Amino acid sequence: MTSIQLSRHGQPQLSSLSSSQLRSGGVVAVVLLVLAGTVWLSGIPLRAADVDSGAGMSLSAGEQGTTLSVTSLDAGASASRTVTIRNPEGSDVRLALVENAAPTTAAGGALVLRIEHDERTVYEGPFGAMADVSQDVGWVAARGESTFTFTVSLPAEAVPFSAGGQPATASYAWETTP
Repeated sequence: MTSIQLSRHGQPQLSSLSSSQLRSGGVVAVVLLVLAGTVWLSGIPLRAADVDSGAGMSLSAGEQGTTLSVTSLDAGASASRTVTIRNPEGSDVRLALVENAAPTTAAGGALVLRIEHDERTVYEGPFGAMADVSQDVGWVAARGESTFTFTVSLPAEAVPFSAGGQPATASYAWETTP
């Protein structure tokens, strides 16, 4: 499990990248730089350095947000990773989730992503296709925590997604308001 601690309020505005930009050779670097700059400018210090790897899927969290990466997955299989957001503040905060990615072409575009927030589905669809806009996901209580589960699956009839190719990658940031 990966953890992030929120310690100040802010509302970063993430700009969307076009599909052609995301397909370029430097897509991962550009996305991470945009997220890092946005979080830095917004004043939201996200803290965590944990990496949860295995089954060809990793979820890492740090100052620049959270990055989900899939390098391999068998047809009919799924893999899940979680991240916990902690609110050390003395008041409740409103939380929004922002994805910055383009729909992946890995595995013939068949990868499916489900994101659950405290066991409530907030997105289910093609990997990387969640709208690159802020999605309200509710409140985190004062000194409380909230868990997000990212599950990637590949239908049984799909071509297996094997290691060695371009990974499917999406970056996420959390925005808070008092």
